[in-house]
Amino acid sequence: MVSRSIWAGFWFLNIVFGANMTTLTFQLSRAISREWQEGDEVIVTSLDHYSNVSSWQQAAEDKNVTVHQVRVNESDCTLDLEHFERLLSDKTRLVAVTYASNTTGSIVEMQRVIEMAHQVGALVYVDAVHYAPHHLSDVPSLGCDFLACSAYKFVGPHVGIAYVADQWRHSI
Repeated sequence: MVSRSIWAGFWFLNIVFGANMTTLTFQLSRAISREWQEGDEVIVTSLDHYSNVSSWQQAAEDKNVTVHQVRVNESDCTLDLEHFERLLSDKTRLVAVTYASNTTGSIVEMQRVIEMAHQVGALVYVDAVHYAPHHLSDVPSLGCDFLACSAYKFVGPHVGIAYVADQWRHSI
């Protein structure tokens, strides 16, 4: 059973499959952004792979929503959490963030990012493509709203896999 072997602790009903992570993220971005309105904001990061930035940029453009990008600390290639905190506001609808950067290898302090985003009511979409092959995650305990990866990165078929938290399973 895929859902038990990839990540611990969640039920198969929370799993969505797609052609690949990029396509799946694009499709989910359309569903997640349906209620966005002009004046809303989305946050992406400079650590992210283009596939977890472009889908949200396109969805934001369609809805006339502002996209902010969190900087990277050049000294250690980590996410600039102070900058992230300054970008967060009550207008933030979604934070799209990588768990592990494909370019630097940096691992993001995901629990902290999720807590900060949820404090302003923002959803969190985690790109775990470069994290999942190396670490098991108890995704529900992590507390993100969505988490996506590619099975082929850990010797599976070329499909995208996304976790959708219970509260969003029936509404997107």
